[in-house]
Amino acid sequence: MKIKQNFSYFLVLCFLLSLSFNSYSQKNPRKERKTRKNQRYKKSILDNLPTFFVDDSRFPSYLKQIYKRDAARMSIRLLNNELRVSKQTIQIPEELVQAIYNAMVAVRTSDYGSVDTMANQYYVRTFPVPNVEKIVLVAEHDAPWLEPLKQRQDTTGDPQINSIIREHNLIISRLVHLDEERVALVLQSREPINVPALMMRFFISEGIGSIEEVLPYGDGNDISIKRTKTGWDLVYSL
Repeated sequence: MKIKQNFSYFLVLCFLLSLSFNSYSQKNPRKERKTRKNQRYKKSILDNLPTFFVDDSRFPSYLKQIYKRDAARMSIRLLNNELRVSKQTIQIPEELVQAIYNAMVAVRTSDYGSVDTMANQYYVRTFPVPNVEKIVLVAEHDAPWLEPLKQRQDTTGDPQINSIIREHNLIISRLVHLDEERVALVLQSREPINVPALMMRFFISEGIGSIEEVLPYGDGNDISIKRTKTGWDLVYSL
């Protein structure tokens, strides 16, 4: 546990938990499977991911979902370090998310003295950047593709937009009138996805010029991660 103080006189309590698990997969290499969703990624990101057994059977379902969301967000951050958004896919590589999820579970179930304080007292989670759940499409109120939504139909008037919604299992959450000229369509994902990559898809494919990512103001608790030669380094910070 480290205590730091910056020049703004804010105290930051940082729990540094380092995971240095030898990768089981390095000893037992599995045949690479080329899947469509991962073909665009550099091998350096997904090769030789640290793998180890963890038991999350005692975790309630809601907690598993929270950890999966954190793992998805940290996966996107790692991808951003090596790839432009235009080179990323909307579906986050499952093996990367699972590897980070396993690391987080390993920390939570470990006997580190600060784990209970970090998890229960301070409830440290990833700061919600990037968003992995919501996207907002903004259009003129008289845009033709919005007409079915104004009639309370669960679809748009644009087949391509509908195709993207179906392909990525999105939910049409609500239609919001921003002002006299603009309307916002809020789309919600059922599972964590790469929202910045989805924004790029709508912009390139459909030419929707105003697309917003729902982001928080300010800052807050966060979890960061980086690869090491033997595993992961996870940093939980307040």
